[in-house]
Amino acid sequence: MSIRYVYLPIRKVLLQTVIVLIIVLSLPVRSYAQDKKAGNTINFFPAGYYNLKLMPEKMHFLENAINDSLNEDQLTHVYDWARVGLRMAEISDVDSMKGIFNFFIAKAYAYEYSKPDSAIVFYKKVLLYFPDKMRKYNVYSVREIMERYAELGNKDSSFVYLDSLKALIDTMPESSPKRVSLSQHIATTYQWFGMFNTAIHYFQIAVNGERKNGNIRGLGLALANLGELYSESEDDIKAIQCSKEALGNLEDVNMPYIMTAINVATYFTNQKLYDSALIYITKAEKRAMQINDVNNLLAIRLALGGIYLGQKKYDLARPLLEKCKVYLEKSSDHLNLTKIYISLANLDTSEQHYQEAIDHLHKGLQIAKKDKQQVLEVTILQNLAAASSKLKDYESAFGYQKEYLLEKDSLTNQQTKASLADLEVSYQTLEKEKKIKSLLADNNIKRLQLINSNQTFYFYITGFIMLLFIFGFVFYQRSRRNKLETEKMKAELQTQVLRSQMNPHFIFNCLNSIENFIMLNDQIQASDYLNKFSSLMRSILDSSRNEMLPIAKDMEALRLYVELEQLRFNNKFNYKDFTDPALVGGDYRVPSLLIQPYVENAIIHGLANSENEDLYLTVTASLENERIKFIIQDNGIGRIQSAEYNRLNKPYHKSIGLKITEDRINLYKCGNETDGSIKITDLYDEYNKPNGTRVEITIKAI
Repeated sequence: MSIRYVYLPIRKVLLQTVIVLIIVLSLPVRSYAQDKKAGNTINFFPAGYYNLKLMPEKMHFLENAINDSLNEDQLTHVYDWARVGLRMAEISDVDSMKGIFNFFIAKAYAYEYSKPDSAIVFYKKVLLYFPDKMRKYNVYSVREIMERYAELGNKDSSFVYLDSLKALIDTMPESSPKRVSLSQHIATTYQWFGMFNTAIHYFQIAVNGERKNGNIRGLGLALANLGELYSESEDDIKAIQCSKEALGNLEDVNMPYIMTAINVATYFTNQKLYDSALIYITKAEKRAMQINDVNNLLAIRLALGGIYLGQKKYDLARPLLEKCKVYLEKSSDHLNLTKIYISLANLDTSEQHYQEAIDHLHKGLQIAKKDKQQVLEVTILQNLAAASSKLKDYESAFGYQKEYLLEKDSLTNQQTKASLADLEVSYQTLEKEKKIKSLLADNNIKRLQLINSNQTFYFYITGFIMLLFIFGFVFYQRSRRNKLETEKMKAELQTQVLRSQMNPHFIFNCLNSIENFIMLNDQIQASDYLNKFSSLMRSILDSSRNEMLPIAKDMEALRLYVELEQLRFNNKFNYKDFTDPALVGGDYRVPSLLIQPYVENAIIHGLANSENEDLYLTVTASLENERIKFIIQDNGIGRIQSAEYNRLNKPYHKSIGLKITEDRINLYKCGNETDGSIKITDLYDEYNKPNGTRVEITIKAI
């Protein structure tokens, strides 16, 4: 596929640039003016935005800034930033960014401006840019549309998107975090419409998923939600069980812990188990005091007031409830304010202050009707009828009772419809699960039948292949073992031959040197020589028992040998050796006395016959790419002069030590390399005269 480059007319490019500048610059000026008017001189965009020049950079910057704001619940600039980002995305014609900024605009409408209908419009636009149902923005938008329709009370539209999410989670593994999260949102939507049984089913899916994942905090939150749902369905026993288990998983999370402890206290209060309720409300109060949580402290006092009311401790209940009422009347928390009026009315009724009870109930009824709190409205009307009857205001009592029955019938009808819908969905879910189990059973039966029909054939084929494999493996192992044993025997024999030639000659020279020192009455030199000679002999005897030795030990034996030769030749040459720390630290092993013949050759044939001064011998061992490399270098007379010297002085001497050593080295070549493991280089000085020899020996690292 070839790439086509499109060149826009210069006039069009200039026009787009002007539009972008107008878009980007106009909003900051407007917002800055508003901020300044409010006494705030901060910039409209976050720091760093104005340093960017390219639109893609600016769009991604705004995307990250908006995400940060949403994570911190700071929604002030989300709408305006998203609008700027959307205009840039439209000019750049980048569909993915259009979808993302539409999503942010929808978030602002939903959570900052409380306009669910406008939020739905923009969430639906997101779906056009992210049609893949598994994509994050598609899933989140479908979930949000479902919840916003539920907020608007549009059950049919909400359930269209709910069914889409249900079909989606059926394809996910049970432990999938996304499945767990969506199950809770689905459960909350069913709960919103009073379909408690189905809501419980989906909360249980979430709980099971969090258990499998080992997500302690997530499990605690899911159990807390399930407890609230059981309470709404008037099953406080199960609500207490779930919420108490949730508390054990929420110890390290302050806010959910406090709210769940308050719920447990409320559930115990509903069961009239006030002592147990006090235990949990005390736990909640202690944690709330530690973090100075004002809002939850209010909820705690409200719950505590209910406990005192149930215990008939009216003198303790009234101050708490009155204090809560004063605070709530100044807030926007209408739900709890209505509950406070009901609690105060109950307290007034208990103390036979019926008119005060009616006054509190009227205030509560006004709020309940305005906010469409139908359940609380029914409770208030029933209490008004009872209080009016106590005052012998039977006309008002009759009116309240009539209104109570109408509202209760309406509420009962809604609950009945919700229950029927709940049963229908539960039945459909059960049938779906039965079909899934039936399909799985059918598949298992067919799979077993197929296995049985082919079992005999596969058994014989497998048996035949296994016999061939075993025969081939045994044959290969036997051949390989025989080859290794042959090579090992050959190496051991060659080593023995080498030592039988080297040891007597070397021992004779050493003893002769010791005798010379004794004859010269040089006791110090004789003693030093004798100690080193005995150490070397001990090392050689030890190494003769093992073909492979740690490299540090072998280099130490080599050093003893060279020091003896130095004493023998009156310190005619200097010696230095170096062993790579990686070899010593890695506990690498080498064939014993492998390079000693080359060192001996360098001393006897290279250095001993030289008349020069400043003679030296160096030996290094290094690790290179899983290879051990030895370098033996001297500045003696070199191979050419040494060969001439041996021809004149030892015409009948023929050494096979180096040939045997070369064969030994070849046994330890690296893999299947064909190049030589031994490299000998003649060295020359600046006048092209022989100046020693360099021997490089490479073997595989073991």
